[in-house]
Amino acid sequence: MPNWANLMLTKQGKVLQAKAIAGSTLTITKMKLGSGIIPDGVSPEDLTDLIQPKQALGLTAISVNGGLAKIQSIVTNAELSEGYYIRECGVFANDPDVGEIMYAIMTDTSPDFLPSASSSVVISEEFSINVVTENMANITAIIDPEGIVTVANARKIAEDKVAEHNEAPDAHPNDFNLKGLTIGKDNVIATKKGDFLTLLAGKGINLLSDIKNKIITVVGKSKNAWNPNEEIIAGDIRYTEDGNGPSWAYLLCKTAGTTGTVEPILAANAVVGQEINDGSVVWTVQKNSNALSFAGKEADLFALLNSPDFKGTPTAPTAAKTVNNTQIATTAFVHLLAGAANNGGIVDSLLAQNGYVKFANGLILQWGTSLSPIIFSISFSNTMYTILQMPQSASASAFRAEVWALERKDQDSCAFFTGSGNYSRHWIAVGF
Repeated sequence: MPNWANLMLTKQGKVLQAKAIAGSTLTITKMKLGSGIIPDGVSPEDLTDLIQPKQALGLTAISVNGGLAKIQSIVTNAELSEGYYIRECGVFANDPDVGEIMYAIMTDTSPDFLPSASSSVVISEEFSINVVTENMANITAIIDPEGIVTVANARKIAEDKVAEHNEAPDAHPNDFNLKGLTIGKDNVIATKKGDFLTLLAGKGINLLSDIKNKIITVVGKSKNAWNPNEEIIAGDIRYTEDGNGPSWAYLLCKTAGTTGTVEPILAANAVVGQEINDGSVVWTVQKNSNALSFAGKEADLFALLNSPDFKGTPTAPTAAKTVNNTQIATTAFVHLLAGAANNGGIVDSLLAQNGYVKFANGLILQWGTSLSPIIFSISFSNTMYTILQMPQSASASAFRAEVWALERKDQDSCAFFTGSGNYSRHWIAVGF
């Protein structure tokens, strides 16, 4: 049993809703059904399309009652190649500034299964959604008879108009019997007496014009599909047949006129703003905001999956220093191995007669040749270092015991007893 959650406006839908409240027309274009499940952490209002769309439904009727607009369509498996669970439903509308958007979405936690056309079950059912907006005077819908237009839909239109006429105070002044109006095989029965000819000649003629406005033809194209020899005004939009040009493109009328006899062909590399001549009409190619277009520049925008040639300064995640696999090694990863995080890399040095090397783990190695006291090139962090020395001179007097005795020791320097003379000495100190 279906369990649809409340219809939720998307972020794009909220923007369009605000425009409708301000006076713009809210034009509902279609509905979509899908089998996708919204991932954890993803908000439905952030979506621009269904997670896994399966069917696009043309609209068959729209009715307004108070602050509620009822949008109707037909769900059928007549041409469905693969069955699916109906888990998500999107309502699409035309934004006057950006084109077609997903206006609202709802999901079903207990979905029904729609079998494929090859199954033994044939399904064709009415599907309706209620939409609330503060400005119902500005809501309309693009009726697409390529979906399914049933006698019941036409009958509903007729019944509404007959009821409106019958409630008029001047209806049926001659009190003739109105036997009924027949559409298809169903009869629309009038509840009051009146003149059938007067009904058609007077207010009832609206019934025919309403049907004409809502249904172009039972077997034909939707109002937004291109048609030959059609009067077009500036601002009208038309969609070309599937396979004619990029999937993201539609035509916007720049110069009013009459279309030609042959549908204009859009090249696969068509670009936004390109002008197309069609009879006396001039179209401009526009982009559906929900589609991606790269105008034939994919090679400049993307690298190949096989042997990619990156340009600029590409980045990648930095692995831990213990990782040993085929993932990309960033410069930061190299520093991890050769620097502080590797517990041993050289971080500072002075290669001179009196110099030093400092390692990442804190170890300091210093060396030099000097008289006592010995001044270190850099300070140790404590006095726990070890120093080795030997006199620079090879004379016998240089090896007297008193010159080897350590007199003092601190972090910046150390001194030895000099005895009867201060001798230059080679030394090396190790500490941290």
